[in-house]
Amino acid sequence: MNVLHWIRNRSTIFKPFVANRIGEIQYHSNPIQWRHVQGKQNPADILSRGCSISYLETNELWWNAPEFLKKNECEWPKSKVEFSHENSEIKKSKQMQFEVQTMHTQSADVQTCIEEWRLDPKRYSSWTKLVRVYAWVMRFVENCKRTKTARIEGQLGANEIHDAEVKLIIKAQRSHYKEEFTCLSKQKELPKDSKLIKLNPKIDGEGVIRSDGRLKYAEMLSYDCRYPVILPRHDWITELIVRHFHEDSGHSGTNYTLSVLSTQYWIPSAREVIRAVENKCTKCKLRKARPKEQIMAPLPNIRHNMPLRAFVHVAVDYAGPFVTVQGRGKRREKRYLCLFTCLSTRAVHLEIAFGMDVDSFLNAFYRMVSRRGLPKTMLSDNGSNFVRADKELKQLLQCLDQDKIIENTANKGIQWQFIPPFAPHWGGVHEIMIKSAKRATYAILQNASVTDEELMTAFAGAEGLINSRPLTYQTSNPADCIPLTPNHFLHGQIGGKFAPESVDTTEFSPRKRWRRIQELVRHFWNRWLHEWLPSLRTSKNWHRINPDLKVNDVVIVTSNDLPRAQWPLGRITRVHTSRDGHVRAANVLMNGKEFVRPITKLCPLEINADD
Repeated sequence: MNVLHWIRNRSTIFKPFVANRIGEIQYHSNPIQWRHVQGKQNPADILSRGCSISYLETNELWWNAPEFLKKNECEWPKSKVEFSHENSEIKKSKQMQFEVQTMHTQSADVQTCIEEWRLDPKRYSSWTKLVRVYAWVMRFVENCKRTKTARIEGQLGANEIHDAEVKLIIKAQRSHYKEEFTCLSKQKELPKDSKLIKLNPKIDGEGVIRSDGRLKYAEMLSYDCRYPVILPRHDWITELIVRHFHEDSGHSGTNYTLSVLSTQYWIPSAREVIRAVENKCTKCKLRKARPKEQIMAPLPNIRHNMPLRAFVHVAVDYAGPFVTVQGRGKRREKRYLCLFTCLSTRAVHLEIAFGMDVDSFLNAFYRMVSRRGLPKTMLSDNGSNFVRADKELKQLLQCLDQDKIIENTANKGIQWQFIPPFAPHWGGVHEIMIKSAKRATYAILQNASVTDEELMTAFAGAEGLINSRPLTYQTSNPADCIPLTPNHFLHGQIGGKFAPESVDTTEFSPRKRWRRIQELVRHFWNRWLHEWLPSLRTSKNWHRINPDLKVNDVVIVTSNDLPRAQWPLGRITRVHTSRDGHVRAANVLMNGKEFVRPITKLCPLEINADD
């Protein structure tokens, strides 16, 4: 019966779901053709109400259909469908019209009801859209009052948009400043507790409350600037206007938005209103997102274990390029500095790399191993941050085959570790040595053109300078021990001087001299343990414990190659937990690809603000 009721009415009065289907039925058939079959004569009701198989096998209605289908159509049962206004599928607007017709209310009440329903400012998030919709409605109402030839056509004019803005502002002012509006209309004094009394308000010719300040005679200023419109602080229209100026100014900030807003409007406590809008602005949240930070991690075992010798745990990094001359008539070649630093003693070993391929690096590595001994652990960069600022060294890293490096070194019992990409602070132990090596090398070379032999000599001199630096504090008491340097662990002296020509004496045999050297080395390591290692206890950065990133968190991935507004979004797929239980690196899914990034390159969004 409900469907018959829908079919015999206009489809436009129903909700879209029912209206679309009723319209299709009415297009392909005549509503008169549709009739109602009672439940006792309807075979479909047998199954819908439930029955057994044995009952269905002997049921005549199920197998032979209703009896009236065998008769003439004039003898078919007739159904009476009565029209009713009370139906849940009728649009609310039609129900309102039916109720209005029933109650015989005045046309002004109908217009007010529709206006509150459709033109409620809280239904809009844009000031421009609200004003234009309001202006179109005002034009429609105005055209209804005119003859057909005098109606307004075409796009909205500036006057129509201005009138719509004025009416919306008046509506906001009268809803918050009823008492002030009544006093100003009757030219009475405002109450002493009024919030507008300091603004010296007045009502202009359009009915808008404006501030009559001390700039009334400043003819060089516009009328709106001399008499700004007063907007209530806690009103949705005010928030829409502030949001409009905030977005129109390019999300520039509180002060700039306030300066632009003050040319037309005056809002009590305007800065708080602007900041509230900025806190809700999605683009501002993206632009102000800060990279994640975490308390500095404890030092790994390779930094504080006391090995038997130097260069047991080694970090490697590149610097350059350095241009060398190859002779008259030959082109200049680029060479690179390959720096190896001991993670325990902070000693350095500088080698020259003749090319950008992995074989050149392995040759430099084998030269270091032949002189300093085979290391147990190797630490190096991984990614385009191998050398942060040099484009050619980024190309060098792309040419280095990490699998080949691991394959060639794993056979020798070396464990190779790569730090995450774009995380130079993870390799600060060798980044600071690169800085010192470049400074020492450039101090020796300056701007001179050098050959490969001269460059290797300069690297050796820079290595001696760096290994002669003090690791412990230099006191002013001459009786105290000299400061500990990396050279003490390499060859038992500070550095900078050649060893004595002869140390042979009749008192010491070679075995006794070897034991004496071992005692000196043991003495240096004891000083390293008690003087140098405790100085690494404190950290200079990242002192606070922050909430860790979690899987499925949405983050902004920072990039040095893109402006901030174009940084891509990503989702955390896996987190890497350190020994202390904190997350300092994570796998991020961006544009269908997964990357490893440190948390300093990830800006968590406020979506994850339950932390």
